[in-house]
Amino acid sequence: MMRTRCGMLLGSMLLLGLLTTPARAQVSIDVHIGEPPPVVVYSPPTMVMLPEPQMYVAVGVPYDIFFVSGRYYYFHGDHWFWGAGYGGPWTYVAVERLPPGLRRYKVRQLREFREREYRVYQVQGPNFGGRHFVAEDEDGEKEHHGRGRGRGHNKH
Repeated sequence: MMRTRCGMLLGSMLLLGLLTTPARAQVSIDVHIGEPPPVVVYSPPTMVMLPEPQMYVAVGVPYDIFFVSGRYYYFHGDHWFWGAGYGGPWTYVAVERLPPGLRRYKVRQLREFREREYRVYQVQGPNFGGRHFVAEDEDGEKEHHGRGRGRGHNKH
């Protein structure tokens, strides 16, 4: 009988020990947005400085491509991506990690700024006085530059 009690006591202690050991759970979330469709243009796009948000934007192409602090940013399908060249390859970037100018404005506003400046660019043609340049290709090599005015137009 003593043996049975000791066995039950030992078993109860083991069971209690197992139940009171804290469980170590790990949670990992991996969100993969994937790459957007490729940007296809027949010649490097002209990048025009937007005076209000102080960044360059591609004009004359059906894409939302911006150039800020040496990187190209592409908005597609409610997501932002960045790349070394205007044609990618693109890497997903969270909104919180965007440059302040892109974070500060809604995409709708950025498009309105682009359209306003693009109209001026089209009307003035070769006499356009704003800062602008021809984008770099996918390999990061500089293409020929458009006529630009103002400080830093050649600085990418």
